[in-house]
Amino acid sequence: MLKVAFLHDVGMDFIGGAELSNKKIIDKGLALGYEVVYDNLRDFERTKSIIATSDITILNNLVRCKYEFELIAFLRSQQLPYIKWEHDYGLCAKRSLLCMVESKVKNCCDTNRFHNYRNLFADALLNVFQSPMHYDYHKKLYGEAVTKHIVLPPPINVENIKTSSNKNKDEVVFIGSLNQVKGGHKLINYAISHPELKFKVFGKNRLRRTLPKNITITDKVPNKKVLEAFAKAEYFFFKPLWPEPSGRVAAEAFLSGNSIVSNDRVGTFSYDFYPNDIERAREDMANAPSFFWESVLEALSKTKQKQAKFKHVLVYKSYGGLGDQFIAIPALNKLKEVSEEVTLAIPKGLLNVFEKHTNGFHLMAISDIENSDTSQFDKVINLGNYPKSRRYRNEGVIDYATHNKLRQHALKHYIDAIATLHKEVDTNYNGYPYFAAEVNIDEPYFTVHPGAGFKPKWWPTNRYVELIKLILERFKNYTCTVILGPNDPESFHFKNIERVTVETGNLDAVEACLKGSSFHIGNDSGITHFAGVFNVPFLSFHGLTGPGSWSALSEHKEIIWGKPGNCNITCKYDIATNCEHRICLTSISIQTALAAVYKLIQKSDIMGEGREKLIFNPEYQVKSESEGFRITSKDKQLFLEFKDKAERLYFTELVQNDVFVDSIPTDNLNILINTLIEEQLVFCLPV
Repeated sequence: MLKVAFLHDVGMDFIGGAELSNKKIIDKGLALGYEVVYDNLRDFERTKSIIATSDITILNNLVRCKYEFELIAFLRSQQLPYIKWEHDYGLCAKRSLLCMVESKVKNCCDTNRFHNYRNLFADALLNVFQSPMHYDYHKKLYGEAVTKHIVLPPPINVENIKTSSNKNKDEVVFIGSLNQVKGGHKLINYAISHPELKFKVFGKNRLRRTLPKNITITDKVPNKKVLEAFAKAEYFFFKPLWPEPSGRVAAEAFLSGNSIVSNDRVGTFSYDFYPNDIERAREDMANAPSFFWESVLEALSKTKQKQAKFKHVLVYKSYGGLGDQFIAIPALNKLKEVSEEVTLAIPKGLLNVFEKHTNGFHLMAISDIENSDTSQFDKVINLGNYPKSRRYRNEGVIDYATHNKLRQHALKHYIDAIATLHKEVDTNYNGYPYFAAEVNIDEPYFTVHPGAGFKPKWWPTNRYVELIKLILERFKNYTCTVILGPNDPESFHFKNIERVTVETGNLDAVEACLKGSSFHIGNDSGITHFAGVFNVPFLSFHGLTGPGSWSALSEHKEIIWGKPGNCNITCKYDIATNCEHRICLTSISIQTALAAVYKLIQKSDIMGEGREKLIFNPEYQVKSESEGFRITSKDKQLFLEFKDKAERLYFTELVQNDVFVDSIPTDNLNILINTLIEEQLVFCLPV
């Protein structure tokens, strides 16, 4: 006898569309002689016990479960057999997936939830969706992770549905509460524009609108009463804002012979039996419970198999800059794990770099693709750039379905894109994909790249000059290498600075500079990303491009973004190129940049061990007053009072010059200094 754990996040006494469908399925399972144990997910230990003693688990909705993600982890870690029956959009934080149909809704999804559900679908023996439309949305987001699936027609009591040729021609039925997601506003607007019709709403008015006189509200009624209303009314109205996964009442209205007033966001109406084949719809819905259990048994009888690896993949980026080549490395590593062979087509100038620092890839120049025989590859992937650009019409570019859905770094969007192609892809980011570095300890230096491929990304060149001088003045044993490409600032700005050399060579020469650097300073540019893959600590200046998606990859970094609080304009290409003030970058002062360098050195332990000096944060201004010192910055203000003369003299010296940590005169002052270090008013750096 088959024992089934049936998990759903509400009790069976709650009556909604999902619960009515569940009851129909459970009743059929019991009639077939199965033992079906229902659990409403209130006690994790009880849930685990039920799962452990069952042959198969049916996972319904989980979002109201307090241990939702722990349950998902438990099922996957124990490799227990389960079927995922998705009633709505558990992957979505709001369960509405409005971001797929409403352009104004952006970045609303929770990344943890999104990726947990991807793994949940990928590991299921079978995924059950409510309609072709419902499946298509999941397929667009998750690709191969949801291909093992069935689409289940609404399991409704078709024998209870009544039709009538004598319907009230002026009557319109709406089932459910009037709210925005279910299309309440659209119903009211429709009623206002059709005063000749009478509207019966079975639910509550959740909208703050006065209803027109031709709408009557009746509280929620049993399903029997709903079917009676359909039998009498001519019209059924349903224009939801969200993409309704199925719409059980929509199916009942269709079978009842109602004229449908709807839109393209109702799952039931995405079946090919709509609108002309009521008899087949009736048959499919009547057979849905049997179809469900037959599919469960078939899935349980088959040995769970992993998706076969790709044999030989060619992957390339048809457009994009240097930095995008490096941001894609984690995704390329994920692709390598599910492929027997991977050939990377990359810019010719990077061939030597990738040859030395990547393993397991075949390499070719992207310029050679047109003259190559691509028939040797069983899969060709045009990874393009994230996000997919409308400026480029290249065929086959991956469509980044997570764009404007998930607020995450571009490297994660690349991984998610690769994950749609193969369900065995591990979507976790496993750390810094850095190349092997060879930091020069004997003759330490730092690198600076003051340019970028797009000039509006440049922090002012004269400030780079001043910043370099201040760093070299502070750290006497360091030199600086300034990296300049053909479209970067002119070299004369830097050639007359003592202990500065200028590198203008190709990418191989740049690689030699970066991999030996102690730290790097630059704009949001390909060279900063180049430094990042060597795990070189870096400071980067961001203006029009936010660091949330585009910061370089490195374990230790300091990022200064000058846009927040200074400019709220969305920087499209034409705006960026014509912007005269560029306040998103010019607002970043030299003092702020120098303080960021100190923060970077302090947290990354770049300079190793040695006698430590205290350096006052240059972002703060200090004014001596009779009782002490007033310290101010753009965001903070505090007052320090010293009664001990030695302490006051020491603090004066600290503000004006560097002082050694081991020379602090009193225990009280030592406590104060440690507090100032924690608050980043003072930095403690080895010399």
